[in-house]
Amino acid sequence: MTYEVRHAESGDGEELLELWHGFTEHLSKYDERYRHKESANDRWLKYFENQLLNSKYGTVVVAEDADSGDLVGVLEARVMGNHPIFRLENHGYINGHFVTEDHRGEGLGRRMVETAHEWFGEEPREVDFYRVDVMHGDEDSAEFYRNRGFEPVEHVYERRVDEDA
Repeated sequence: MTYEVRHAESGDGEELLELWHGFTEHLSKYDERYRHKESANDRWLKYFENQLLNSKYGTVVVAEDADSGDLVGVLEARVMGNHPIFRLENHGYINGHFVTEDHRGEGLGRRMVETAHEWFGEEPREVDFYRVDVMHGDEDSAEFYRNRGFEPVEHVYERRVDEDA
């Protein structure tokens, strides 16, 4: 199969929702709270259209099946800017990185990360580094990023308020 990896366009919004649902379903395997709310579709589409499309500080990278024209992968890249207190200079974040199950293992995830990597390094962004979060227990994703030169830098812990000390 032949695939094109490109930056999303305005007409991709509705089809991206299906991929976003796949991503939230994947996350919810590790934590049910990551299931999306009923009103989430409209909010996500507005976010896509108003903050990611044609933005110098945000983009959505897609993988498109050249034969069918279907979108089969997605990755959101955002510039986070400088931290007001810490020496975390201009940096980026990858969110929503997802490839449909029947298209995994074909290098699409890697190609989308490479596209985001190039985008992060271009003017006016020129970030020093970028990050991605991986859910606890999602060893496949952790291995994917480790194999591409990502290193773990922090762990997030949480505790429920209704639990005894």
